[in-house]
Amino acid sequence: MRALFQRFDLYTKPRLYWALALLFVLFVLSYPFPKIFSIAQIILLAMGFVLAVDILLVLLFKAPISAVRFVTEKWSLSDENKVRIVLKNNGYFNWKIEVIDELPEQLQIRNFSKKISIAAKAVKELNYHVKPMKRGQFQFNYIQVFISSPLGLVSRRLRCGEPQMIPVYPSILQMKKYALYTVSHLARYYGVKRMRRIGHSYEFEQIKDYVRGDDMRHINWKATSKTGILKTNHFIEERAQPVYCIIDKSRNMNMAFEGMTLLDYAINASLVISNTALQKGDKAGLITFSDKVGTAIRADNNPTSLRNIMENLYAQKYRQTEPDYEFLFNAIGRVVSNRSLLFLFANFETVSSLERILPVLRKINQRHLLVLILFQNAELESFAYADSNSLKEVYHRTIARQMLDNKRQMISTLRKHGIQSVLTQPQDLTINTLNKYIELKAKGLV
Repeated sequence: MRALFQRFDLYTKPRLYWALALLFVLFVLSYPFPKIFSIAQIILLAMGFVLAVDILLVLLFKAPISAVRFVTEKWSLSDENKVRIVLKNNGYFNWKIEVIDELPEQLQIRNFSKKISIAAKAVKELNYHVKPMKRGQFQFNYIQVFISSPLGLVSRRLRCGEPQMIPVYPSILQMKKYALYTVSHLARYYGVKRMRRIGHSYEFEQIKDYVRGDDMRHINWKATSKTGILKTNHFIEERAQPVYCIIDKSRNMNMAFEGMTLLDYAINASLVISNTALQKGDKAGLITFSDKVGTAIRADNNPTSLRNIMENLYAQKYRQTEPDYEFLFNAIGRVVSNRSLLFLFANFETVSSLERILPVLRKINQRHLLVLILFQNAELESFAYADSNSLKEVYHRTIARQMLDNKRQMISTLRKHGIQSVLTQPQDLTINTLNKYIELKAKGLV
């Protein structure tokens, strides 16, 4: 019997053990009540017959169930990605099935199981979502399908589908979402702010009639004298301005929040900013660095720019080194020729660590418009302002508040030296960086 079960991948079900437990009780009771012994024997024979029938039913067809997995060609980091499994009953019996998909080990999901019933010759679709928190290649293995007849004493395992390799890219879904929201009136509901344009760029658009609220400095007196109607010059945002995302991928960016590292948060935000800049007619570029420069893509707005940036963001790897900002300054001098908007994603935990590289940041800001994006520890903030129940907790929370004050002091220091900055929680990084880009464009500072 054991060899039969191993050869055909048969497994016993809980219902069989309950039936055996009942038989055991009956045989035990037959000692004080001998009349029960014959009843127990009849039930034993009946159960043996039912078990044999159940085994024959699940072995009757060579492939009673077929299953195929459908996934998208690329997955998006930190987003819900859909997986679809199509099951087909090839037999003439109704089956109760349990589906166990062998998920990639990076997901760390070890209890995935779906139980459904499928009628004869029917097709059923099973959908679920997974949320990858790392970039890279995710390996799906086989789909394990356990079928059992209505008798439910044994089940048979079928190995279906084929192994699949799915690459996890920076969040393509977020990129598309924010691309829609920035041009939609729905944007304000998702944190994208409408910014009033202060001043103007140097790209002339057209002459229009003056309306109350227009800048008096833009009145076109020559056109006004010809038409007798007050006319004003209107300008549009200057196009084709270089926008660079600069990502520190040293050990400072390996801190994880909600299962994802700061480096991956910065990579997601960089993809969104690059896509938005290209949609607004600007040029998008990318620089990554640690103790050396990893990637340096000159800002451009040709049709392949976004794909090139996305492929390079996908390939970025964390380095257990200290960042070299002097090396970064030299790299910017070689790669970035014109005045550009630079978003620098970095992480500093102490004021002294920022002050050490402040002279380099000031030199970069003299040639370009630098925006330093710092991360705020959301978990530390919730801990710092919680209630304390002991002197030890008071001490720990005081230290936590001091660390939070250090972040605010960093922002004050940067502002004093004329450097733009954003202090944000990792979860709000994309939307806050996008708002900063829109703000700078609206003010005409780029």
